[in-house]
Amino acid sequence: MAKLRAHFFSCKEQEFLIKGYDEEREVLTSKSNTARAAKLREDAWQRIADKLNVTCDSGNKRTWQQVKVKYKNLFQTAKRRAEVRKTEGGLAPRASTPAEEFQHNAKRPLVEEIPGGASSDPVAGCSCSYISVTGNYLTLLPPPESDPASADHSICETLFFNDTHFDEDLDLSSSRERASSAGAASGGSSGEEATEVRKVLYRRYLKKEIDNRDQEMAYRALKMRKLEKEILLLDKQLDKR
Repeated sequence: MAKLRAHFFSCKEQEFLIKGYDEEREVLTSKSNTARAAKLREDAWQRIADKLNVTCDSGNKRTWQQVKVKYKNLFQTAKRRAEVRKTEGGLAPRASTPAEEFQHNAKRPLVEEIPGGASSDPVAGCSCSYISVTGNYLTLLPPPESDPASADHSICETLFFNDTHFDEDLDLSSSRERASSAGAASGGSSGEEATEVRKVLYRRYLKKEIDNRDQEMAYRALKMRKLEKEILLLDKQLDKR
C-alpha cells in the first residue's frame, strides 16, 4: 500500500486541527501586534501541532508552520465556497449566529477536498470533509443524512426545470410569431419549422451549459494543482531551515 505524501493532512488530522484552533481561538485571533503576542500565537500553533502529532498517528510530524498554513487553506477554501453559495442564492442574508449557521448548513456540506486526491489509494469518506465558515473560524458539520447521489439528482431536476422554462419561453415566442403571420403560410408547415427552430436553439443552449461546466471543472482542477504546488514549495522551504 502506497504511503500518502508528507504534506497531505488526513481527515482525522483536519478535524483535530479545526478543534484545536477553536480551543486556541482567543490567542490566535488577538489583534495585538507586539512581539509577545506574536510569540503567544506561535506557541498556540505549536500546541495544536503537538496535539496532532500525539493524537493522529499519520507517520508525519507536523510543524506549527505546516499546521498554520493548512488551517489557512481550509479557511480560504470554505470561505470561497460559502461566498459562491450566497452569490448563487441572490442577496447575501443577514449574519447568522453559530447555532443558526449549523442548522442552515446541516444538509448543505462544503467539501474541502476530494478524499484520496493526494494518493493513489482510495480513502474512506469522513465527517471532517463538511466544513462551514462562521466569522473568522471554521466549524465542523455532520455529514448529510441523505444519499450523496441525491445531490446529482437535485442538479438534474434543476436543469430539467430550467430547460422546461426555456422551452416554454421559446414556445410562447414562436406562438406569437405564428399568430402575427397566420395568413402567410399554412399552420402545419409553420408549426414544424418553429419546432425545428426550438430544437436547434435548445441544443445550443445545452452545449453552452456543458461547456461552462467543463470550464468550471478545469478551473477547479488547476486551482487544486496550484495549491498542491504551493504547499510542496512551502514544505521544501521549511526543510531547508
